[in-house]
Amino acid sequence: MKRYRVLFVALATLAFVATGLASGKVSSEVKNDVAYVHHDSAWFNCCPEMVFEIRKDGYTIDIYEEDLDIHPCDCMCDFDFTHKIEGLASGSYVARVWENNRFDTQGFRLAGETSFIIPAKVGLYRTTSARSECGGWPAVEEGPSSPGGLTLSTPSLTRSPVEISYVLPEAASVTIAVYDVIGIKLWTLNLGFREAGEHNVVWDTRSEAGQPVPKGIYFVRLKASGESRSLKLIVLR
Repeated sequence: MKRYRVLFVALATLAFVATGLASGKVSSEVKNDVAYVHHDSAWFNCCPEMVFEIRKDGYTIDIYEEDLDIHPCDCMCDFDFTHKIEGLASGSYVARVWENNRFDTQGFRLAGETSFIIPAKVGLYRTTSARSECGGWPAVEEGPSSPGGLTLSTPSLTRSPVEISYVLPEAASVTIAVYDVIGIKLWTLNLGFREAGEHNVVWDTRSEAGQPVPKGIYFVRLKASGESRSLKLIVLR
């Protein structure tokens, strides 16, 4: 059953790329004179490096969602985005949501638009954006591109510390990074040039600021020789 699910994900992804259509559903609501614009089931990489930009021109609001990296992980997920917009003047607004998930060279595509009414202005104008954890299909872990190729391995569950193992088919400069489920890079280790063969490093499950990361799902990413491998890791604490 799992094999068919993975195959379906691959076919769905190819269909999405072929049609060039944006994903998800856009809606809005107003609570206490604050607007919330939702983009549910947005189809992005499992561990994207997301940036959000909200531009306001009169009573039209354009919201841009962009993944900065092409393939942080070899998998796709449904995400729910919520954009909170405060301090708007009273009136009727139209919000348009644009997404760029790096599938092609077309740039931003319109995911949808929604309208809402602000009864009264409350507070100063400001915006914030939030993203859910990976939803929909489970992460599909990357394997070696061919026998003897670049490989990465970690335990699927861990308590501090965790040993990260990798195999280089040839000498290369190596970088290992850890991301949380919303794509924030928490820890980076630039290992420099390493000889071919098997290597091990240890992550103490702390951020670069030295703070223990909370229990949850993380992604370990290895970069070497122009390739990358990513695996999911659950920190138990």
